[in-house]
Amino acid sequence: MSKPTHRNRFNDLLGIKIVRLDEDGCVMQLHTHSDLHNSIEGFVHGGVTNTLADAAMGHAAAPPIDGVQQCVTVESKINYLSPAIGELLVAESRVLKRGRNLIVTDARITCDGKLVAVALGTYARVSPKRGEQGTELPSTKQE
Repeated sequence: MSKPTHRNRFNDLLGIKIVRLDEDGCVMQLHTHSDLHNSIEGFVHGGVTNTLADAAMGHAAAPPIDGVQQCVTVESKINYLSPAIGELLVAESRVLKRGRNLIVTDARITCDGKLVAVALGTYARVSPKRGEQGTELPSTKQE
């Protein structure tokens, strides 16, 4: 059963839903529509495909706690294999290496069951602090 992607407003805006999230990885899906197409009618914009892959890999790397993201993207690479033409985009991710600070993941992205892209991502763990204005990431200032 699908559920919202915790408190990630951008993912929610696109309609990304979590299908499965466990120690083996994450599966997320997105129902496509014309607002997500590029200038070629019927082709899902590559940025949408990449966003779905990044969301699935990030959730696999460090699942949110109490709806708060626990990692940030350090590096992300995607190879588009075929245009994403269809109604349902699905990203299935898994952790390849879990280090103390960095986590390497990959994802396979399909559209209506056809493989359209593969992705590789590196994520850094973060410990968000709760402030009066909401959740903030640690300062990056060097002292």
